[in-house]
Amino acid sequence: MKYKTAWALCLLTFCGLNKTYAQPKAADYRLLFADDFGRGSKVNPNDWLYRSNLKMGGVSWAGNVSQGKATDGSGKDCLLIKFTVDSLRPKGQQYLGGGVVSTHNFGYGYYEAKVKLYGGDKELAGLHQSFWSMGLTGTNEAEGVGVRDSFVRAGLIPQENRVLEIDGFEHNSMNGRLAQNYHIYTPTHKSEAPMPKSTDRDLSKWITVAYEWLPDRINFYCDGKYLSTKYLDGIWQVYAPQNLWLTALPVDVAAWGGLKKPVKNAAMQVDYVRFYAKVLPGANRVGNAGFDYGNIKNTYPIAWIVDDKTDGKAVRVVSDTTSSQSGKGYLLFKTDKAYKAAVKQIIEYIPDGNYTFSVWVKSSGGQKDASVVVRSGSKEQTILLKEKANWEKMVIPKIKVSNHQAVIEIRTDAEAGQWLMIDNVSFTNGEL
Repeated sequence: MKYKTAWALCLLTFCGLNKTYAQPKAADYRLLFADDFGRGSKVNPNDWLYRSNLKMGGVSWAGNVSQGKATDGSGKDCLLIKFTVDSLRPKGQQYLGGGVVSTHNFGYGYYEAKVKLYGGDKELAGLHQSFWSMGLTGTNEAEGVGVRDSFVRAGLIPQENRVLEIDGFEHNSMNGRLAQNYHIYTPTHKSEAPMPKSTDRDLSKWITVAYEWLPDRINFYCDGKYLSTKYLDGIWQVYAPQNLWLTALPVDVAAWGGLKKPVKNAAMQVDYVRFYAKVLPGANRVGNAGFDYGNIKNTYPIAWIVDDKTDGKAVRVVSDTTSSQSGKGYLLFKTDKAYKAAVKQIIEYIPDGNYTFSVWVKSSGGQKDASVVVRSGSKEQTILLKEKANWEKMVIPKIKVSNHQAVIEIRTDAEAGQWLMIDNVSFTNGEL
């Protein structure tokens, strides 16, 4: 179930460290989301999509995912992602796993899951299990032609949101080694593991895995002990809230032991998943805030939701360092006919409190409406955007977030040729 109150103190399994920057203080964090997978046989459809795709010699199948009792006889309620084989299916699609992907996007914070993994022996090879963050794209990674698209059409999640990947753990079942990794997908795909990048665990036991995502680093933990840190600087410092994944994919890779027939009741089991957040003064909560992600051929504003009830073709990212306020790109509203257009970003699971919003704007002026609206709860504040020949910073101070969520919407109602340029959107704790 979802925990909506932010004021219950969380109990985090943090350990003391020699480096104080890697020692979170439990009192600073608040539990904002949790699922104990204990209600009914199916996951909550408001919170989770099923992973559904064919990849690396195995199938992620919704039929292999359920909520039920742990296979160890403990009676523990958990998420079961089964590992099975069906010899009647086409070759290359006979091994079945599955997974779930959150319908929500989570940003900076502390992520924790308690799991019992399949494997630990070379005769149990073939299942790649993981707990991770990554944004969805227009592929079929998660109900791409079904449920996921309905969320996109409803304006609840972006059509394109793959910016980065944080692997809290990856486990190939042929041994007891857990690995951590970090990927970026803009402008191209690159990865770099923290050091040390792996640790061995006794897979006969339940283990608690966690990662703490901060603006300048990601700290990894297991069973309350610090493992490693990936520093986020240079090309690695990209940001957008991403979906949360719990997956078990059959993988036919020789170096990982190949595919072996699963034993009876083979499954990745998840007791719970939790997300905690804390106040981070000065940290920008807006994903792709400067419209710099992607490449010159991709004009869709990654991490933003384009309102398809309006003229989406009137909105595009322009990659031009000479005309942007800073960075590689900016958002442009313009077309050769009268139009209405809007984009928004839903920023979820952030600490309550006071925030400051700012945005850099240029405008031709003359529009029937050109404005930015920031909403939280039942309150909204608006900036009217008038003619501005040069970039100008607009600010809304003292925005009170009271339900762990804010919605930023940029919209215009304009005649042919009238234009609006947006860059470097910011939503931060505190006041400027």
